Amino acid sequence: MRIGDFARMGDVSVRALRFYDAIGLLRPIHIDSHSGFRHYGVGQIARLHQIAAFRDLGFSLARIRELLRRDLPAASFRELMEQRRRELRRQIHDDVARLARIDTRLQTLAKHDGGGPSPVLVRDTKDTWVVSLRKKLQRYEEADNLFQEVEEKIPARCLAGTRVALWHTCERGGREIDCEVVRYLKRPVEVPRGLRSYRLPGATIASVFHLGSDDTVSQSYLQLNRWLEQNKLNLQGAKREIYWTEEGNEPLIEIQYPLRNAVVKRSRAA
Repeated sequence: MRIGDFARMGDVSVRALRFYDAIGLLRPIHIDSHSGFRHYGVGQIARLHQIAAFRDLGFSLARIRELLRRDLPAASFRELMEQRRRELRRQIHDDVARLARIDTRLQTLAKHDGGGPSPVLVRDTKDTWVVSLRKKLQRYEEADNLFQEVEEKIPARCLAGTRVALWHTCERGGREIDCEVVRYLKRPVEVPRGLRSYRLPGATIASVFHLGSDDTVSQSYLQLNRWLEQNKLNLQGAKREIYWTEEGNEPLIEIQYPLRNAVVKRSRAA
């Protein structure tokens, strides 16, 4: 039958069938050499339904192609479904925890929409694998070029989270800016020359969320500096900026100060 009829029978689009053909997932039984028309057999409907079932369970097309080639027996198929169920449960658990953190941060921001400062939050971070590029800059805006260089050299599938900048020294007294841009990694990877991959150590950090333009970010830094003085604490290592997704038209930046020998009450908002 022609591709249009087969698409209607299988409740898929013609475009999807052409894509399945291109990636070797479901090829037509015949392609007319003169017209280029694709023809499918009724027996291929079962395979099309298998593809649809696997996609509904959240499997990637590459994984589906592998599974169909293996022609799994019933016992192996059951084991595969149980494994997928475990994966989804872990994903749901992680997403629920992530949603709770987002809700907490949004509530914190809502309390301070009137222009007051965001509260200082204290929490512990974990060790994590990162890829980084460190250079001396003349202007803070040049960090964007460093991020682009890293992201051009490291495949997106290896990256996790958002952009992070470590400011080892800031612009003061005519000094150059010592900036290290960082992207979190899903797993350790080999990096090309000029980049560095390492485990960024965990730390006890004090942070504030700055919602607004870079023109006013100095106010949040001033707030953190005053907080350090009031609590008689010292900065341990580089200041960190995490660039979260923009809220509306305003950027959301989390400023983090790693603390030395900190014995302070952790915030529930962390």
